Amino acid sequence: MTQFTIVNNTDELFNEIDKKRSEGYENYELTVLSRTKLKDERIHDSEISLIVTSGTFSDAMAKMLTGEDSEGAVLANYDLSEEEQERYKKEILNDKLILVASKDESNHKEVEDNNAAYTDEEVNDQNRDEHYAEESEGPKS
Repeated sequence: MTQFTIVNNTDELFNEIDKKRSEGYENYELTVLSRTKLKDERIHDSEISLIVTSGTFSDAMAKMLTGEDSEGAVLANYDLSEEEQERYKKEILNDKLILVASKDESNHKEVEDNNAAYTDEEVNDQNRDEHYAEESEGPKS
């Protein structure tokens, strides 16, 4: 489930980020929505995504010509009701920051579990720490 937290400034943002980390979220599971680019290296030096709704000059020109709403376009990526979208859009336009936390429930061991080069169950065993090329039936270098 995706959680949205509205904060007023970067100090509050990093307090919320620390709270989400203590709840078990990884940096790559966190996204910050902002109207303007944040000038805080703690965001840029991490795996936390930063989405700036104002975009680049060319984005602004394209949106002006198409009539598209940049905040609405960003929020459309999330499963929100119209009321929630409007609420978050207003908060972004009022220079608030929104921290989006979304748990990554996918299994990142697909290749190991489904690799056709390994037909022997013992070779595919995830509990083993070692792996030798001669155990696979795939190409050898």
